[in-house]
Parts: sequence; C-alpha cells; structure tokens
Amino acid sequence: MSTVVSVLNQKGGSGKSTLVTNLARAYQLEGHSVEILDGDSQRTATEWAKLQPADTNMPTVTSTTASNIEEHIEAASGSVVLVDGAPAHDTLNVRAMKLSDLVLVPVRASGPDLWSSEDLLDSIQTRREKTGGQPQAAFVVCQQVARTNLASEIGDVLASYPLPVLDGRTNHRVAYAEALSSGTTVLDMPGAKKAEAEIRRITEQSLEMLPSNQ
Repeated sequence: MSTVVSVLNQKGGSGKSTLVTNLARAYQLEGHSVEILDGDSQRTATEWAKLQPADTNMPTVTSTTASNIEEHIEAASGSVVLVDGAPAHDTLNVRAMKLSDLVLVPVRASGPDLWSSEDLLDSIQTRREKTGGQPQAAFVVCQQVARTNLASEIGDVLASYPLPVLDGRTNHRVAYAEALSSGTTVLDMPGAKKAEAEIRRITEQSLEMLPSNQ
C-alpha cells in the first residue's frame, strides 16, 4: 500500500498545486516512486504534466474524483501518492483526508485563507480524535512575502489552531510560476536555488512526519 500525502485547502490560490508538483519531484529525488492524483477541478497538475518535456522523468499525474479516489489509491504502484485536493470542502477532500497518512494544509499569510479553512480543519481534528491522532497533519505557509508583518505574524496566528506549522515555507517567487507553466519544478531550474531550498526543507519535514518514520 502506498503512503498517501494529501495537500488540501478549500480556498483556490493557496499554492496547493504548486506545492504538490514540487513536493512530488522532491520525494522522487529522495528515492521514492511518486504518483500524483489530481482532484482539483481546475486540473492544474494534469495540465502541468502535459507540458513536461519529453526527456524528463517527472511523477505521473492521474485525474481523480470523489467516486474513484479510493480505487486510484489502491491501484497505485508508487511508494508515495500525493493528492492535490479540491478547492472546496467537498466529498473528495473528506475521502482523501480519511485515506491519508499525512495531510498538509497550505495557507497564505492572510486572514481569508485561514477563515476559509475552518471546515477542513474541523474535519481533520474530528478524524484525528476518532483514530488516535491519524492522519498526521500540518500547516505549510506558502507564497509569503518576506520581511512583511503578515509573514512574521502568521506563525503566531496559526499557533492558535490544533495543527503544527512546518518551519519550511515558500516565498513569493517568480520561479514557482515559471516552473508550473513549463511542466517542470524549481528543483530542475537553474537559478532557482532559493526556491529549491524551500521545497527541500518542506520535503524533509513532511517525510519526518510520516508514520513509517515516527
């Protein structure tokens, strides 16, 4: 059975698909075989896969829905399945959460991102109470603008919620948009070392949270 990592946030524009594609590649470079299940109605990861250069070996992407996500996870041959969730608190996200070993909740340093995540966070907490703390879950701050009050204060705001916050964050960088629009990742782009370091830190911390590494 594959290890399942779901990236869920019911608000669009949270950096979810960018995080999924880059994490998938980072896990792959750590020696894991990785598959992406794209449950986002915008199919960003699916379109990203279509843009991949022919000579690359990026993770595969399969579109999924609430009705077949469990089937897709069971059929996966990779050691890690990354789920790009829906931009809404719907059945797909709930099922993905229940099937996950780890849930990452990307949030930007803004009030609306947090307010829109309340239902998802409640569902995660309810599930964890029923299962003795599973799935593991954490916030990931994405697209922060460095050296701003919002960036410095978001950690304190998130501390009021029951989930931990990863130390690794992504900053607002052009490299992420360029990578997504060209079918690649910041780990494969010359000149994107700062973005690569951010993704590698998130990768390291998220892998440490997996039950198999506890």
